Amino acid sequence: MRILFLHGLESQVGCEKVQYLEKLGHSVQNPGIDYRDKNSYEKLYNTIKHDKYDVIIGSSMGGWFAWHLGKELSTPVLLLNPALHSRMIEPLMEISNFYRIGSWVEEERERSSVFLALGRLDDVIDPKETLEWISDHDNNSLSCMTIMVDDYGHRTDVKNFQKIFNRFKLDIIETNELQPKLV
Repeated sequence: MRILFLHGLESQVGCEKVQYLEKLGHSVQNPGIDYRDKNSYEKLYNTIKHDKYDVIIGSSMGGWFAWHLGKELSTPVLLLNPALHSRMIEPLMEISNFYRIGSWVEEERERSSVFLALGRLDDVIDPKETLEWISDHDNNSLSCMTIMVDDYGHRTDVKNFQKIFNRFKLDIIETNELQPKLV
């Protein structure tokens, strides 16, 4: 599987989760992102927009970027305690030629399958607010079968990540097989 893995705000590239995916034989791109740079989303998008991924995995702030990139690239996303709300910083996000800072832009969006993993004990990004946000902004991409909630906090350790990835791996593969192929 070809994977784009986006780290969180206070995390680094090459974490144990990336190492785990690579040990399984997956091709993982794991760019370093300076989320405090207002143009970090545009820079990342321009770097990867011509690449094809089977899934974009994003943790916390990386989940915010992953959600947007999934829509832009019509790629499934696996979000780990994503910062869809309550972010400490607001990079500029380019969405279908619209720039915005933090506020939702109502417009027709691409569909991408969203696989969501939430730590019930997360004290940074409230998991209940995340479910409400997803319900309000992306209920076309989410179903009850794509949510996993477990007893861990904001940081997803490698043991919990292994459970999450194994839970969603076949669904991600199936989603990609069902997507129409561009010729």
